[in-house]
Amino acid sequence: MPGVTLSMCLKMNRDTFVYPQQNGGVYLRNNKTSIQMEGNTIEQWLQNLIPMLDGSRSMEEITDGLPDPYKEQVYKIAEVLYTNGFVRDTSQDLPHQLSAEVLEKHASQIEFIDHLSHSGAHRFQKYRNSKIAIIGCGPLLSSLTASLLQSGLPAFTIFHTNTKQNETKKLQELMKSAIKTEPESSITLLSFDENCCTEDLANIEYVLYANEGENTDQLSMIQKVCRDQSKSFLPVTLQNNQAFVGPLQLTDSAACWKTASLRLGKKDNKETKLKSSRTASNLLANVAVFMLFKVITGVQENPENAIYQLNVETLEGNWHPVFPHPLVTNNIKIEVIEDPFLFIKEATTREFDLHSLFYKITSSDTGIFQQFEERDLSQLPLSQCKVHVADPFGENEPEVITAAGRTHEDARLEAGLSGIETYAKTLFMNSPEVMSVGSGRSATEGMCRALQNSLQEIFIKSHNKLHVSAEVDRSSIQDAYSTFLIGALTTLGEEIKLFLGKKIHGFPVIWVQQDRHCFGSIGLDEKRALQNALQGALMYRQNKEEVPNKNCIKSSTTISTTGLQTITLSVSKEVPLTSALQTLKNNNCEAKFYTLHTETILNENTSGLYGITLSSEVQS
Repeated sequence: MPGVTLSMCLKMNRDTFVYPQQNGGVYLRNNKTSIQMEGNTIEQWLQNLIPMLDGSRSMEEITDGLPDPYKEQVYKIAEVLYTNGFVRDTSQDLPHQLSAEVLEKHASQIEFIDHLSHSGAHRFQKYRNSKIAIIGCGPLLSSLTASLLQSGLPAFTIFHTNTKQNETKKLQELMKSAIKTEPESSITLLSFDENCCTEDLANIEYVLYANEGENTDQLSMIQKVCRDQSKSFLPVTLQNNQAFVGPLQLTDSAACWKTASLRLGKKDNKETKLKSSRTASNLLANVAVFMLFKVITGVQENPENAIYQLNVETLEGNWHPVFPHPLVTNNIKIEVIEDPFLFIKEATTREFDLHSLFYKITSSDTGIFQQFEERDLSQLPLSQCKVHVADPFGENEPEVITAAGRTHEDARLEAGLSGIETYAKTLFMNSPEVMSVGSGRSATEGMCRALQNSLQEIFIKSHNKLHVSAEVDRSSIQDAYSTFLIGALTTLGEEIKLFLGKKIHGFPVIWVQQDRHCFGSIGLDEKRALQNALQGALMYRQNKEEVPNKNCIKSSTTISTTGLQTITLSVSKEVPLTSALQTLKNNNCEAKFYTLHTETILNENTSGLYGITLSSEVQS
């Protein structure tokens, strides 16, 4: 039969569960899938066949002497089990030279490898033959030593950096115990000399480093040596009340401890510093050794893109993703867009799914977004979303941005794009040109947002002048969303007044006045300016407090209507980028656009990041 052959030695996976059903069939499930097998006698067949599927017999041996109908039934059942991943073929396993004693003692490790891959004994032998070194001091060093011995590693080197007498005694006891239980045990204990680090690690393949304290200079030095010599490096660090395993630095990986430290940022350490417990050290060591075990045996993919964080007080731990950081990979680049019109014409018309990107870059500890959710924000009449944007330099607290929209999707999109723009702007804050940043689902949207953000920043600097030229007749507003916002505002508070402000570089400014507060915004067109101002006013009213809002500014100055004429506002369609650039040109202002290269995940999953500089200042 296809799939299952006479020479196959099938072995049942240990995560298989068989549940008999009342109709005579059975239900099988494992950690990956589940199937249903029907038949009044299928349970009896499985009861007799499963014990035979232990990997020691070929299908020919199992079916030898059976009548042809029985053979056919055995092969049918075996085919179903094999196709659905409930059994594997041990006849294809790679050879090994492990003794019977080692196979018996470490059967659980071998079974674990077999369950996730194949050739468990061969891969475990590779692990036992690996050249591993531990560098460090304190309880972490002895915990790592014990974990390596328990994992089945018979020989490795220990470099102690500043081990106390009681810790040295503990290490020697572990070494003596290992020799009794493992005849092949060969553990070397040496003092670590930074000046001889390169020579000492010359024949080592994997380095585990245990660091307790704030000083990371030694960690960085050893990490550099490992990278230069193409060795894998796994740090285990314990600082204040937080402890970390990883990220694992492989020979070709971009992740490293500096990347993780920038992602993690500076934590608030106001709480009392706790002394790390032996339990915490043992837990960290087990996580680190298990991670190394999976890497060497080849049963874990992309292990370098994560870091394990443990709270030493509560012993709560979590894995967090770690993306390569542009400040470490030197992936920061600015390119001038010589001809914006040609650039837009040649840009891809594909619109990116940004919502999935927002979730990918969100992690409470290591994400570009440390929070991206509605949380306790009121969702009526406006949908709202809050984003906490990490500082790319890892020095400051996350910046909080609240965005709103007519739907949850609109609010999340605005919050996500604003967060990405804020992150990128901070990343380029030390560049020669002070830029505003925009991004979007398309190149045109990204460049329009860059210009909008630039105008808004100029407007914020000049808003204290509060120049208005006319009052706007509310009844002239025909835009449906603006009408909805006006209705919601008047329902929640006093009547509102709309004012036309002084243009900036030829672009309209709208002010909304309600309850002795004014809310202003600038836009590429009157529709956008009006909606942003109204939305900002409604957010203030809805949240009963001022929330961080990029698209609107608030002033407590009351606008006097004395001497102001009332005009109608014909809210036009959105102005395309080409018209906006022409408006700048007509007002003696030149815009220069740039493409910004930062985070790989951002550049690959958006239409791009765009910077903009305007050549002239706002006129007073």
